[in-house]
Amino acid sequence: MSNQTSANEAKYGPLKWTKNAAAVQNQKGGIFVNVAKFPKITELKEVAFLLAQRVKSYRREQNAVAFQVEGKFYRQAPQYRYLDFRPMHDELPNTRNLCVRLSFLNDDVVRIQLAEGMAVPENRTEMIGDCQYEPVQLAVVEDAAEVVISTRRITVRIHKEPWNLTISDCAGKIFYKQFSGDEHSFMKYEVCPFGFLYDRDHQEKFSCEGVYFDDAEHFYGFGEKFGALDKKGQTLNLWNANAMGTNTERSYKNIPFFISSRGYGVFYNTSYKLNCDMGNSLYKAYSIMSGDPALDFFVIHGPSIKEILPRYTAITGKPVMPPKWSFGLWMSKISYGSREEVEGVAKKLRERQIPCDVIHIDTDWFDESWVCNWKFSEKRFPKVAEMIADLSRDGFKISLWQLPYVEKGNLTVNDVYEEGMAKGYFACAGDGELEFPHGLIDFSNPEAVDWYQHKLLQPLLELGIKAIKVDFGESAPASYTYQNCDGKAMHNLYALLYNKAAYEATAEVYGEEDAVIWARSTWAGSQKYPVHWGGDAGTDFHGLASSIKGGLGFGLSGFPFWSHDIGGFWFDTNPVLFARWTQVGMFSSHARTHGFFTREPWDFGPEVEAIFKKYTELRYRLIPYIYSSARQCVAESLPLFRALVLEYQDDPAVAGIDSQYLFGESFLVAPILNEENVRSIYLPEGIWTDYWDGTQYQGKQWLTYEAGLDKLPLFVRANAIIPMGPLMNYIDERECDPITLDLYPVGGQSRFGIVDTDQNRIQVTLQADESIRVTVSPSEHHFLLELHNTGAVTGVTVNGAPVPVAANDPQAPCHRNGRGLTIRAEGQSDRELVIVVQKA
Repeated sequence: MSNQTSANEAKYGPLKWTKNAAAVQNQKGGIFVNVAKFPKITELKEVAFLLAQRVKSYRREQNAVAFQVEGKFYRQAPQYRYLDFRPMHDELPNTRNLCVRLSFLNDDVVRIQLAEGMAVPENRTEMIGDCQYEPVQLAVVEDAAEVVISTRRITVRIHKEPWNLTISDCAGKIFYKQFSGDEHSFMKYEVCPFGFLYDRDHQEKFSCEGVYFDDAEHFYGFGEKFGALDKKGQTLNLWNANAMGTNTERSYKNIPFFISSRGYGVFYNTSYKLNCDMGNSLYKAYSIMSGDPALDFFVIHGPSIKEILPRYTAITGKPVMPPKWSFGLWMSKISYGSREEVEGVAKKLRERQIPCDVIHIDTDWFDESWVCNWKFSEKRFPKVAEMIADLSRDGFKISLWQLPYVEKGNLTVNDVYEEGMAKGYFACAGDGELEFPHGLIDFSNPEAVDWYQHKLLQPLLELGIKAIKVDFGESAPASYTYQNCDGKAMHNLYALLYNKAAYEATAEVYGEEDAVIWARSTWAGSQKYPVHWGGDAGTDFHGLASSIKGGLGFGLSGFPFWSHDIGGFWFDTNPVLFARWTQVGMFSSHARTHGFFTREPWDFGPEVEAIFKKYTELRYRLIPYIYSSARQCVAESLPLFRALVLEYQDDPAVAGIDSQYLFGESFLVAPILNEENVRSIYLPEGIWTDYWDGTQYQGKQWLTYEAGLDKLPLFVRANAIIPMGPLMNYIDERECDPITLDLYPVGGQSRFGIVDTDQNRIQVTLQADESIRVTVSPSEHHFLLELHNTGAVTGVTVNGAPVPVAANDPQAPCHRNGRGLTIRAEGQSDRELVIVVQKA
C-alpha cells in the first residue's frame, strides 16, 4: 500500500472486511465461485443440436401466429484434418416437434418464442409483468416456399424448409436474418442456430439464436459493461457478479437487451444465464445462448436508437423520476461512524459553502461494523432522531447503507438473523441448510419481502431516512432453493426483486414523487426503481475511463440515471485523479463521493478543494437544466449521460467513441483521463462553442485539446438553451429566481422546457436567423439572458419596447459582455416574454 494509504489508516482506521478468507468455504468444504460457464462448440466432444428444420403447419391467434415445426437432431462428429480434428455435425434420423410462436406487441415489435412440444409457455416474467399488447392488423400470406406476416411497419418472412426467419422494414430492407449454418465454410456450425444445444459433457441444455450481421454493424447495450462501448467482436456473459472493480469482464448490472446499428433492438425475456457471442467465434453472425429451457425474445424495430429505447421500456417498464433533491451532491465515504462525524462533515460543508443535499452513512452505523441489523448504534449515534431533524433543518438528507446478506454477528447477537432463520425468510441450500455464515433474504417469498419492507426498512424511513443504499445483491447462489423461483432464474432476477422491495418501501412512506434508492446491482426492468451507481471502481484513471464506458452502455440499456463513486472506491485516491473524477461526477445524472478513507475535498489540498467547489457550484447552478432534462429523459426513456451515437447515429466516426459523452442534449463532455492534461476530442456535426472561452468550432473534426487541472473540456451544442438558477446551499433552499438563460444562437430554431419547483413548464424558444428572437411562455419569473457570439447589434426590444444597449454597465437592463449580450427581463403571468436582438 502507498504512504497515503498508511496515513489514511492511521487517521481513519484499518480497512474492514466481514470475513477472512477461510469463511468463504461453505459447510461442505467447497468454494463458491460466482461465475457462469457456457460451452464453446469447437472445444467440446459431446455436443448435439436440435434445430428448427421444417414448417409442418401454422395457425393464426389474434396478434400471433403459431407454427408447428419439425426439429432435426445433429450430433457432433469430429473429422481429422492433418494432425488436427475439427468438429463437424451429422444429421440424425431423430425428429422432435417444436413450437414457434410469433406475437406482435405492436406494429414495430415482434415476440419470438421457441419451445419443445406443441405449445410455448406463457412466461409472464417479472420483467414484462406490465407489458400490454396493442391491436395489430396482421396480413398473413402463404405460398409454397414462405409464410409472410406483415404489420404496417415490419414484415416477417418464414422460409418453410429449411426454416429461416427474416424481418424487414416497410421499404423492404432486411434488418434481421437468422443464421442457419454456414454453407460457405468447411465447418458449418461454429455457433448454434435457432434451436437447442445439448452439452452432454456437462449435462446442460441451452436455447439458442443465431443472426447474421453486416460488416459495418455495431452493437450497444447489455447493461453496465466496462469494456468498449461497441460490443461487436466481444463475448458477454450476462451473469451478475460482485465485480470488485471496473476493469474486467465481470459486471454488476447485466441487461439482456442490446441495440444494433442496423436499426433494431433485441430483448431476451429471461433471467437465466446468457452467453452473447457478438462475432467473437464467428465473424459473420452473432449467437445468443440461454440457460432458459425455452427461448423468448422481442425484436424491436426503430430504426433510430431514440425510437428503440422507449419501445423497449414499454415492454419492461417505463423509467421513474427520482426526487429533485437527489440531483444534488451526496457526500460519502466508507464510512462515517458516529453522530459527531456526520455532523462534523455537515458543518464543514456549510462553513466552506460547498453545496450538498445528502450525507450518506455506509457500513458503520450498527453496533458491530458490517453486521447489518437495521438499527443505529445508540452508543455512536445517540438521539439519532434529533440528529436527523437537525440536519434536515440545515438542508441535509440522510442515506443509509444496508445489504441483503444478514450476518449472524461476531461480537453481538443479530436479532434480525435469528428472526429470519426462525421464520424461514432466508433462501437455503437444497438440504435446507445455510451453506455460508450469513442469511440471504429470499425476495421471491412475499412474507420475507413484507418483513424486509415493514419490519426492517419502514422504521428507518419513518425516522426520516430519505434513501436506502441497496448494496450487493449480485451473488444469490443458483444452487439455492427459493420459495417461488428456480435458483438458476433467481440469480439474476434477485437484483430486480431487491431493488423493487426497497423502492416500494420508500414510496410507501414518502410517495413515489419523493422515492429513490441507491442500488448497485440490477436486471432488466429496474429502470422503474432509480437510481443505480457504478460499483467499486479502482482509484486510477483506468477505473475512471472504464466507469464512463459502463455508464454509457447502461444508458443504452434503458436507464436514464446512473452515478459512480467520485474518486474511485478502492483504497486511497490522489488529488489529481480526485479533481478529474469530480469533473465527470458533476456532469453525471447523480453525483456522489465515495470510497475507502476520506473523500472530503478539503483533505486533498486547497487547489483541489477549490476545483471541487467550482464544479459543485456549477452543477447547482445548472439544476434547472439537469432536472428539466431528467424529466424529458424519463418521458422519452433516454439517458441523461449519453453516448454520442444516440444523437449522431448516422456518423460512422462516433460508432466506437466511449471516452466522451453528451450530458443531456446541450453539453459535450470530454474528460481528461490522464495526468498529461491533454486529449483528442471529436466534435460531431454542427457548430460547437467552448464553454469556457467562447471559441466556436465547426463539427465533424478531431481536436487536440489541452486543459489544466481546473478545466474540464466542455462544449455547447449550436442553439443550446441552458437554464440556470442562483447558487444555493441545497436544492430549493429558496425560489429559483432569477432564471438565467444561457443561449448559444447559431442559426435555426430550438426549444427547451424548464420544469420549475411547482412542476410547471416554462417553454423557451430560440430562433436565430437575421435576428435573434427569444420567446418565453407566461411566467412571473425574472430572467437574465446571456447571449453568446451575437456579433454587432443594431437594437434590442423586450415585448416590443426598445431597450438601450449599454457598453460597460453590468447593472443596465441590456449591456455588452465579453462574449455577447446580457439582457434583464421580467416575465408576466398573462403573456409571453419576447426579446428580439437585431443583428448588424
